[in-house]
Amino acid sequence: MAAFLTACSSTPTLKIKNNYTEADLFNDALFDQRPNIMSLDEVFALTEQQKKDFLKDFHSKDYRDYTDSERIFLYLQNHLQNFNFHSETLNASDSLAMSSGNCMSLAILTKALTRLTHAGISYELARTPPVFQREGNFELSSQHIRTVVYNKTTKTLKQFLNTNSKVKIDYFSTLGSRTLRKVNKEEFHSLYYSNRAAEAMIKNDYNEAYWNIKEALKIKFDNLVAINILGVLYQQMDQFHYAERAYRYGLAFGNDQLELLNNYHNFLVHTNRKNEAQIIAKELTNYNDPDPFKWLDLADNEFKKGNYRKSIRLYEKAAEKADYLHQPYAGIAKANFMLGRNDLAIKSMEMALTNAHTQKATSIYQAKYDYIKSHSKTN
Repeated sequence: MAAFLTACSSTPTLKIKNNYTEADLFNDALFDQRPNIMSLDEVFALTEQQKKDFLKDFHSKDYRDYTDSERIFLYLQNHLQNFNFHSETLNASDSLAMSSGNCMSLAILTKALTRLTHAGISYELARTPPVFQREGNFELSSQHIRTVVYNKTTKTLKQFLNTNSKVKIDYFSTLGSRTLRKVNKEEFHSLYYSNRAAEAMIKNDYNEAYWNIKEALKIKFDNLVAINILGVLYQQMDQFHYAERAYRYGLAFGNDQLELLNNYHNFLVHTNRKNEAQIIAKELTNYNDPDPFKWLDLADNEFKKGNYRKSIRLYEKAAEKADYLHQPYAGIAKANFMLGRNDLAIKSMEMALTNAHTQKATSIYQAKYDYIKSHSKTN
């Protein structure tokens, strides 16, 4: 099972019929009483001492020659060091106190700091090299939120477009990352609660997950991340009727469907609805998402679950979208090797070697190629 943060849009060829409304997705009676979920004001709040400490640095002589946005960047650079993909989603005050959190936490903290200044803020969804986490029965593939801080006092469009007037706040190296699209305020707020729901799922706290999903969808009814997690949640609880409602409700929106479609396929397989599963499998094959790394994400997850034949189909989709990449061919090779198809594995590993553009990748693939060759001879 997987709960993904999604990005790119594409048009499906299969139209999913949906007669459900948002209200049909929820059954509060299946869960305990709503827990204490932070309001957005609480999420972005700093303590009085934290505000005082920040403003002391902000107005110090060391920061005198910098703009507001640059001062915020320098403050975060000097005070925060332990942000990464694998940390929890924290509110602003906890993130600053603990000097840690994930990308969403850093974005929340940055927003809290801009409120104390004349700087403005916007959000971006960035494509980075895939990052996976396995926790219990769940696989999570994370995408990356970062913030852009700018100076509200900028008076001309030329000045605003000048990169020196905007500062990107991002703990992740810009190497290998690119901006996918802007994220508006409502989507960002909704994604906060989606993140909290996913983290609750990892802890098997289905009650916490459910109520955070409701909060996310109250802010943005078409948050496909939250809808996807809701389907996974119901499926884990064997509430198959409600799980299908969630999947079909999300798929009816007609974009950002790849992860939902894959989870719906797994749902149909799990509930032994083979004919319908084959239709969705065909749709996955025909799906036209141009981003090869999204197919790699799905393929890697299926490989980890031991679904080697399905992973090969997804690796092939990635190769179809970008035949110059080495990762899809390496994936096809390792899946074929696990299936005992060593001749096919060797051919794919040769393609991976041909496409490898770094010494590190070449060395790894050469070692794997030699291993498969020697293993083939012994058998």
